[in-house]
Amino acid sequence: MNTTSEINTPSTENGTVARGRLPNGHYRTREYLTEKEIGRLMAAAGKSNRHGHRDSTMILLAFRHGLRAAELCSLRWEQVDLVHGRLHIARAKNGMPSVHPLTGAELRALRRLQREQEPGRYLFMSERGAPETLRLRSPARATTRRRGDRVKRR
Repeated sequence: MNTTSEINTPSTENGTVARGRLPNGHYRTREYLTEKEIGRLMAAAGKSNRHGHRDSTMILLAFRHGLRAAELCSLRWEQVDLVHGRLHIARAKNGMPSVHPLTGAELRALRRLQREQEPGRYLFMSERGAPETLRLRSPARATTRRRGDRVKRR
């Protein structure tokens, strides 16, 4: 009988480690979302919680202007020109600052966000009045916290 020590695999025969994950091109043909997929994502975000409009506006701006998460969270109202339909973007990672035109859908979303949100410096604010951060939350952890249970950290 073969035991696990007797099994010869390519990685154990020549003393190398087998390659892990294959390149992304092996799993999918494209590295971006289509406009239709973004629309479905925004619709799902709009229905998912009490801040649905804010979340869908974040998705819309990130998609249309190619914003990184840090750039999106650091957007301030002084960078938005609702009269002329322009968005002044300060890029992260040594990117060049630029001015982008805003579409009608973006202008309507931003005006609604401004009406519904408490006055503040940043476009995307948390419930506590602080700017949104880049924190990533586990859905399970968020659900258990809402119920009042403690979540064990590993």
